[in-house]
Amino acid sequence: MTLRELGFSELQETAYRALLADPSRDAGMLAELTKTDEQSVRAALVALAEMGAIHRDPAATAGYSAGNPTVAIGELIERLEDETLCRQRKIGATRTEVPGLLALSQGAPPGDPAAAQPETGLEVVTSVECVREKLAELSFFTRGSVWSIQPVGPSTSASRAAASPLDQRALRRGLDMRIIYDVAVLGSQRGHASLRHRESAGVQIRVRPGPLQRLIIMDERVAVVSASPGSSQGAVIVTQAGLLHSLCELFSQAWEYAQELPSPVGGEPELSDDDKVVLALLASGATDEIAARQADVSVRHFRRRVARLMERLPADSRFQAGVAAARRGWV
Repeated sequence: MTLRELGFSELQETAYRALLADPSRDAGMLAELTKTDEQSVRAALVALAEMGAIHRDPAATAGYSAGNPTVAIGELIERLEDETLCRQRKIGATRTEVPGLLALSQGAPPGDPAAAQPETGLEVVTSVECVREKLAELSFFTRGSVWSIQPVGPSTSASRAAASPLDQRALRRGLDMRIIYDVAVLGSQRGHASLRHRESAGVQIRVRPGPLQRLIIMDERVAVVSASPGSSQGAVIVTQAGLLHSLCELFSQAWEYAQELPSPVGGEPELSDDDKVVLALLASGATDEIAARQADVSVRHFRRRVARLMERLPADSRFQAGVAAARRGWV
């Protein structure tokens, strides 16, 4: 890992590390180490000072001193994180522009609600490609939850491909993602392992006997159902309030009576790679924010994984979880 992600150039990083290793080095020595000239080194030192990595020190040989990197680099990281979060908020705010752009592409005046959804609250989408495109569009605006019921059958692969953008975005944002699968999925070791992997990624999974009808509900504001039973060749987008409420109630009841994902035959399931990463990050003492970033998940998802591990161990605190994990040889 280099310091380039923090805005350091190759020269600046080399000079900074050299100054940390030996504060007595002057500009000439730094020029030799960096294989450049003194003028370039001095420019790099000025830039490092502007970044806050080093500070002006007339008593130092090079005219600059590198203080405690924990403080200097830590402050730089926090400043860049704040800037990144601010940029993310600004980028997220542009989502409000998308409906207007969509209306323009459909030849309707911006802000025209008829362009966004039919008056009936029902929109029929015919092909798999169209379903995939519609799900990607809907997932773009999903901010809180994704609930779905996934049956088994010949159409599973196609429908899974169509729902892929939604799943990926939901996991990346740390949404409340719940999926009910037909228990027949557990009939193969591969199917069971696949569900275990998704569960370790932060998806809440339950199973129940089929046959099941495909259903996806986003933020309890829009639902997607199959256009015809047992087919994935089309879908109906539901925004009509009464129907949507009934579908949400249907899912809630199905979830309540569905079973938790069972452990494989032969005892407790093995620790997944994702769980090992979480345990390692907990053992490192990193904050949830830093740990989530290193695990490439949202803070909400990281905490959900921690809670799942604590329940599995079981443990009432993270310290107890660490002790229990060590006893089992997980860390």
